[in-house]
Amino acid sequence: MSCIVSLPLAHLRLLLSWVFLCAAWIRLPSMECLADELARAQQGFSWSFPKDHGRHEQYETEWWYYTGQLYEQSGSIFKDKPLYGFQITFFRKGIRKNGALINEYMAHAAITDIARGETLFSSRLGGGALGLSGVSATSLRAWSGDWSVDTVGSDLWLRLSVPDAATKVTRSLRIVAKDAPKPWLQGQAGFSAKGTCPGCASMYYSLPALKLAAQYVEGERERELFGIGWMDHEFMTNSLSVSQVGWDWMGLMLRDGRSLMLFRLRDKEGGLNFASGTVRDGEESKVLKQEDFTLTPLSTWKSEKSEAEYPIEWRVVVPSAGIDTTVKARVNKCELGEYSAQEKKTEAIRYWEGPVASSDESVTGYLEMTGYAGKVSF
Repeated sequence: MSCIVSLPLAHLRLLLSWVFLCAAWIRLPSMECLADELARAQQGFSWSFPKDHGRHEQYETEWWYYTGQLYEQSGSIFKDKPLYGFQITFFRKGIRKNGALINEYMAHAAITDIARGETLFSSRLGGGALGLSGVSATSLRAWSGDWSVDTVGSDLWLRLSVPDAATKVTRSLRIVAKDAPKPWLQGQAGFSAKGTCPGCASMYYSLPALKLAAQYVEGERERELFGIGWMDHEFMTNSLSVSQVGWDWMGLMLRDGRSLMLFRLRDKEGGLNFASGTVRDGEESKVLKQEDFTLTPLSTWKSEKSEAEYPIEWRVVVPSAGIDTTVKARVNKCELGEYSAQEKKTEAIRYWEGPVASSDESVTGYLEMTGYAGKVSF
């Protein structure tokens, strides 16, 4: 039997760059349908931490995703404007090779320089067989070369670097997330539906409002920073619905201590196909159905490279939680993905991801958007 193995739906984690860099994984004539062999996300999953921080090889695709905003030492979160945004993600994908199921790894990182109005992006592929990249089976430890996440007690240590082609200088971040909180299970006890079709879901939890201490290095320049961050971990065996062409996701943290995760999936006409979310207040967590909230685009930014128009300002309304706010991109130019001069714009895989905030700084977080530079189709 032969089939096309599709990458699963979730709120991207920039897996599109993975598709672009290693398209051979997406369709292999000799590959059997992994979905027939691997587990699918389902309700009733029995979580056990710290083990479930690690990899889950019974599922096809998995990622560990970290974002944050960093402030100068004299600044205040939820009051002042930060200096930088960042994200680093580690991917694992189970593929069949020479008759055996193996893990392949991908990682990517980005630093948004808010003052300069630019985002630098870098990606790394493979190295798992040689031990150059991988993820622990029992903890959040992950690495790809000198990019890494390590656990020390209840703290997380992150290292990432991104080259600046314009200045030929590498920018680096070393970050400590102090006293990581108890995992926040998204959806129904960690079961996060992505559509109405059977099995269209992921197992999903977050670590919101991480307290960050960071060292930023640019050439001979070093700065001590602090900030607030967000971590997502998802695993699943699933595929995109043919009616879904892209999605919008945001992880937001509010001045009053609440956290909010929302996503919506769009159809071929750009309309709403499916939406869900979760709001957390202390230890209380409430699942939000499609009718429980609205995400309304207010203004857009047009990319010169892809000519796509991205909504970079959104009104976010959750009536049951008393939330009615508007968040806007701190930097408009946050379209990411590999793109060379030889590529045609219609063939480039592009997406937008960057830090956002409300005008009064009472809400801060990250926004992720796909499908505006062409249909998300695998």
